[in-house]
Amino acid sequence: MPAAPAMLEILRTIEITVEPEGLGALLECDRLVPANDDEGWPEERHLLGECVLLEGARAVGFGRVIWDAHTDDLPRVTDLAFAPGFRQAFFIDTLEQELIAEYAAEAEGGEVVRGHDGRLIDITRAARNEGRHMAAHGQRRPRA
Repeated sequence: MPAAPAMLEILRTIEITVEPEGLGALLECDRLVPANDDEGWPEERHLLGECVLLEGARAVGFGRVIWDAHTDDLPRVTDLAFAPGFRQAFFIDTLEQELIAEYAAEAEGGEVVRGHDGRLIDITRAARNEGRHMAAHGQRRPRA
């Protein structure tokens, strides 16, 4: 009898203690948009959300929300990477939604996010709801 497939789950990287297997290779070889190696990581770039899609202990998807505070650009979903077989609209959209939900908890860079494909996403309602949810659990830090 064949082994049951591993359960898929999306975790925020702050929730995991050990780097999932295959994450480095995923980021190196399987990005939807190749990395711009010339870009580097400017001092005023903020990582505002990061999630990994796991199949058991193996990373099969990854993404980030970053914001370059020193520019007029919006926070954006970037570094999306998916293993072959997971480059489907369902997985891409689901991971992007989870990243935006994580970002919406504080929405430091504003309530509009640039999606992975460049479209503008208004998260006003999500930011309001996520903030209220987090405050109810005592997890939202006060904004300056």
